[in-house]
Amino acid sequence: MAISAGKAVITTAEIANILGKPKKVGAVYAARMVKNGLAKRIMKGKFSLIDDDFAIASQLVTPSYISLGSALLFHEIIQQVPKQIECVTTINTMRIEKYGIIYHKIPELLFYGYKRVERGSSYAFFAEPEKALIDGLYLGLYSKSTFDEYMEKADKHQLLEYAKRYKGYGSGKLLKVIESLMRQR
Repeated sequence: MAISAGKAVITTAEIANILGKPKKVGAVYAARMVKNGLAKRIMKGKFSLIDDDFAIASQLVTPSYISLGSALLFHEIIQQVPKQIECVTTINTMRIEKYGIIYHKIPELLFYGYKRVERGSSYAFFAEPEKALIDGLYLGLYSKSTFDEYMEKADKHQLLEYAKRYKGYGSGKLLKVIESLMRQR
């Protein structure tokens, strides 16, 4: 059921639910899946059914999507491969060192501008290039020169639309920074 739905990450509770058994039985079943090479343990209570880092990263923490340098690489805006898969989420910032994944916290009002991308038998959520730029500016990760370099291949109209859509804390400042950087080009 989970595999047919394209899920890359499944929990012991979901396994128990599929089996119609208690959660403890789901945990035993998950351990057997790992032992038989049908799944790998990602973290306590969460298992991967496939071997796609992007699908795992965007499904491991809910809600989240791949953004920043990882999304810019996916969209061929940049060539250099980031050290980690960079995601954004509305829950706490966290790092999962073992798998090279980092989740940056953004406000719920800034959680938009991404799409589902099919990846083999599963899927991943990726930010649009312009939204990845906005996420980076919001998080203070891009300098003016870095932003200028990345913006050369981005849709300026879409960038402004995404910036105007955000109505949360710091939205005015974010829009002013983007408009200023665009005028200086």
